[in-house]
Amino acid sequence: MKNSIVAAVVCALLLAAPASAETAGDDAPKPIKPGAVRITTKAPEPDKWDAQRSANGMLRVFKCKPLACPDAATVTITFSKSPTRHPDPQALEKFAKIELPKSMRALDAAREILTDGAEKIETMSSKTATLKGYPAVISENKFSKGKTATYLDIAIVFAGPVMIRVHAISQNRDFAKKMLDQFVEAMRIEEGAPLPPGTETMPAPKPMPDGTQKSI
Repeated sequence: MKNSIVAAVVCALLLAAPASAETAGDDAPKPIKPGAVRITTKAPEPDKWDAQRSANGMLRVFKCKPLACPDAATVTITFSKSPTRHPDPQALEKFAKIELPKSMRALDAAREILTDGAEKIETMSSKTATLKGYPAVISENKFSKGKTATYLDIAIVFAGPVMIRVHAISQNRDFAKKMLDQFVEAMRIEEGAPLPPGTETMPAPKPMPDGTQKSI
């Protein structure tokens, strides 16, 4: 998990878009405003994971504890403003098949130059999907350094006004995919009432420290 190529790519992906959301406490959740969505994240088996979060709650990092998993693994979840509430199916297909792999190829070219060809990145699959009832993209990527391979499985969920990125990283290919599936499954997404026709979405307020994601 300390592979420099993985760290570089994850940082590039996580910093790709600014975060925009509000958070509220789990113990006494506030009513969800019209046009808003509340997202609750947790590890599928909390005792196996060490969890950290950024000060504003927009980045969540879960690392499997030593000996608790079949292989070392890290899962990150980030939130940002979605470019649209309702992605066009053809545009989403293009994003999955062309744009996302293209961004990985650009990172691969940069890493090859910096490492004199010692590190490589390849997209093994990238496709559209429906996750938690929302349009999504799923991508599997492989990072190679010598004889060592690390796998990054990505799920990008367009949950109304919020774009959720879930990254699962492990040298165990099957375990990376399993963790992606389990963390997405453990996520809860709740929507507020629809905005009245012609009503503009209100600007997102500042986030508050806690564990449930609420965004507009």
